[in-house]
Amino acid sequence: METWLSYLVVFALGVEVGALAITLKSRLSATKTQRTEQVAARGRILAGIKEKHDEEILDQAFRTTEAIKRELDKSLQTLQRTLNAIGITNPAPVAQPKPIVQLSNPVESETAAS
Repeated sequence: METWLSYLVVFALGVEVGALAITLKSRLSATKTQRTEQVAARGRILAGIKEKHDEEILDQAFRTTEAIKRELDKSLQTLQRTLNAIGITNPAPVAQPKPIVQLSNPVESETAAS
């Protein structure tokens, strides 16, 4: 009977260890899933912050461009008033800018020729 009792105790301990292992595995899996979700959320937050930062930079660039344009317009008006004051009514027309021709990259053309 002593052997039967020890087998029963070993079996009960085995069942308990198995149940404990399953519980620990499910908790570890849940923790890993939660960590993965947090990493994904952090990535989305950082992407949003970067996008907002890029928008702010572009916004500032547009404001600066507009300010420069206003200053150039003021300078043009001052120049026209000055020219009118000294008697030059119609300054020489400004030459139209020539179109820019895009040439192929010399490094690419050398590698393509080889």
